[in-house]
Amino acid sequence: MAKRLIINADGFGFTSGNNRGILECLPAGAVRSVSVNANFPAVEDVPTLLRDFPNVSVGIHLDLSVGPCVADVSEIADLVDDRGEFLGPAFRRKAMKGQIPHEQMVRELSAQVERLQAMGAKLSHWDSHQNQHLYPPFMRAAIEVARRYGVSRMRTHDHHLFAAKGCRKLRALAHLATHPRRVVVYTAAKMQMRRARAAGMKMADRLISPGIITSLRKFHREFWIELFRCLPQGVSEVYCHPGYPDETLADHATYVDERLEELKVLSDPALADEAGKAGVELITFNDL
Repeated sequence: MAKRLIINADGFGFTSGNNRGILECLPAGAVRSVSVNANFPAVEDVPTLLRDFPNVSVGIHLDLSVGPCVADVSEIADLVDDRGEFLGPAFRRKAMKGQIPHEQMVRELSAQVERLQAMGAKLSHWDSHQNQHLYPPFMRAAIEVARRYGVSRMRTHDHHLFAAKGCRKLRALAHLATHPRRVVVYTAAKMQMRRARAAGMKMADRLISPGIITSLRKFHREFWIELFRCLPQGVSEVYCHPGYPDETLADHATYVDERLEELKVLSDPALADEAGKAGVELITFNDL
């Protein structure tokens, strides 16, 4: 089997700084897929993305927890506050307690998909802001919406804990032995992926998870070189967040300054060349 990798940039449309960063790194050729937040004003740059990079796969970064809603507030009253903003951390608690009707989540997610489609996007895949779709109520609504609109590919959460070849398994076992809660999280995520596949969703074989059993991070060039060298056979996915920090990002995110460092690494054309030298084929979600 070949070694194939999707490098997906999350958060286009989240802020103008994110948009600028992603648009700057795409010509370098390593990042070939993008996920778009549909519920922030910066989504207006999507036509530019579609026009300038027609070979990049464009998906939707579904959001029910941060920022303004897209649907009419009167139709999703349990999802938002009196300003029409999502509830932040309270969303998860309410959803898991069954306090947010399924129909309201479906209505809002549908409105987000329709907004991007109206801009001309043929959505290649879906994932979610802060990976909130891993909570079962969100997952059920997202799969219903994805099937309704013909979006049959999604981000996997079958995690591959990344470290250098020869020591990954040992480090992974040591980490999981000392962090039993992560065993529960990863097991629950794997079960959710099985349900998603049973519902017709297609996804990569694994999601690369750096920064847990290694000191390398995505803003280190060495991470990417080592990843290309050690990538397993089959299809892998890794997401990234290149961008320029701005006020909106500072208001809604904790991963801020690191985005500029990621941008510096991912906008270097030599990175895609390194992937080729390591026998890694860089692909898009459309290739699944």
